[in-house]
Amino acid sequence: MAYNVIVYDVFCYGAISLDISGRLERQQYEHEQATAIDYRMSVGGDAALAALTLSSLGMRVGLAGSPIGDDPMGDYVLWSLEKEGVKALVQKVGKTALTAIVLDRLKRSTITFHDNTPEDEIPIPDDFKSSKYVYVDGCFGRNGAIIAKAARAAGIPAQLNLDVPSIRNIGLFDVVIAGEEISKLISDDPVEAARKIYEANNGLAIVTLGEMGCICCDGAIVSVPAFDTEAVDTTGAGAAFAAGFMYARLRGMSLEECLEFASAAGALKVTARGSYRKTSAAEVFDLISAHKNRL
Repeated sequence: MAYNVIVYDVFCYGAISLDISGRLERQQYEHEQATAIDYRMSVGGDAALAALTLSSLGMRVGLAGSPIGDDPMGDYVLWSLEKEGVKALVQKVGKTALTAIVLDRLKRSTITFHDNTPEDEIPIPDDFKSSKYVYVDGCFGRNGAIIAKAARAAGIPAQLNLDVPSIRNIGLFDVVIAGEEISKLISDDPVEAARKIYEANNGLAIVTLGEMGCICCDGAIVSVPAFDTEAVDTTGAGAAFAAGFMYARLRGMSLEECLEFASAAGALKVTARGSYRKTSAAEVFDLISAHKNRL
């Protein structure tokens, strides 16, 4: 493949799984079998969810990362990605990762079942070099670093969704997004966490704070409030935020507009059950306009 030819707007790398989520029918007591209603099945994993959202926004998207098993769950994941316009470049080996998500009124609990494939055995396709933008979720430290270094050498902007294995890679990425909990490993103060991330990468550092909005540091501190929507399921909101930010950057929006678009994309996601909500750019702009009209 000639890598001076742009094939993808964004290439995403990281976790890919099958998610099954349900809401507890009633409070569970110790040693009691729980039952869940209103359950959903969808593609999951941060990289896959970001890729799906980008595709729904109209972007050309490639995806690689977690191995997909040669099993019915893997077939469903690949079929779903293809149906939504995401080009998956993954190795079919082992078992497809499965994440169980249980929601109740007070919390969300998750457990992921996956093969313990060594990271150095998970392929990194060169196709990411044919993209305008690279997204890496933080579950793969070694491979994420390899991609970030190659992207920087090729002049391709790279964005990281921070997780524990990738904290040491912060300085390799142009944009780093940290959720509220992971940011506390850097500082209990989200503003200070954003500043420290910025000092490490000298690019953009964003800390997302759920219903409190987000904070960004590009040398100065910028804050954007959250959008007021009815939260049904917060699963996948971080991936939707990340996808919205990338879409807005590639459309040449200002920093504040990018943060606003990202926040609106995340706010729309939480209105739907399951890990993924298909979202159009028009819906995001409509939410932003409606919010401004109420001010």
